Amino acid sequence: MEISNENSEIYYREELHSIKEEVTSLRNEFSRFLQRANQQHIEGMIEEMRKSFMKPMVDYLCEDASDRMNTCMTADCGMRDFCEKAFREFLQETAGLVGRGRIETETIKLYQDKLAELKKEAKTSNCSRCFSEATNVFEKQVKLMRSLQIYEEEDEEDKKIDISELEPEKLVTEVCEPIANRQRLIMLKALSGESKTFSELSKLTGLRGGNLLFHLQKLLETGMVLQRNERGDYIITRKGYSTLQGLSRIYSEIEKE
Repeated sequence: MEISNENSEIYYREELHSIKEEVTSLRNEFSRFLQRANQQHIEGMIEEMRKSFMKPMVDYLCEDASDRMNTCMTADCGMRDFCEKAFREFLQETAGLVGRGRIETETIKLYQDKLAELKKEAKTSNCSRCFSEATNVFEKQVKLMRSLQIYEEEDEEDKKIDISELEPEKLVTEVCEPIANRQRLIMLKALSGESKTFSELSKLTGLRGGNLLFHLQKLLETGMVLQRNERGDYIITRKGYSTLQGLSRIYSEIEKE
């Protein structure tokens, strides 16, 4: 009888352990679902913001290209009018890419090749100055595409990080300081799952009024979180979410050692 009871106890322990593992797994899945849902919400907001200022942005790029070529091209050249028109059309066309959404690497390569072909038609030594200016304007446009996250080189993710390029002061101010506080990290982690109101964050952290506002301001100023409007709830930004992911990877690596 004692053996039977002992076996039953072992059985129930194993069952309880199995249930706990299942609950933990479900909890983790649910947490990941919330993170994805919140991230989709953030990306949706970013997409709406992007669409709202794309036309003015394209107009600005076209105007900037025209002004730069008009101002910087060689003045005393018989081909100036012809080349200026060609460069303007090329750069206005590339500026228009910004308004189309996602840009493939092949598309940028196509325009790079097109610019190289134009350069082959250079007639005089003065042409190098004009082509240099056109190239600078084009590269400026590509840089903007990257910053808007509508263009990314295919091998860009595979590039090794050059530690020598890290800027300690900027890294400390914009990344380390905002998360080097337990309460701020708690808020950031909570916001990765869903948006929170000021009251909810107060209840979560135990902070009140000015104390909570001080920590929220740190996260707002460094771009870790956003507030929907003056009295709206708070949401995590792409930077904040990426920072948490980075911390998670670092912690996982440390735990392996």
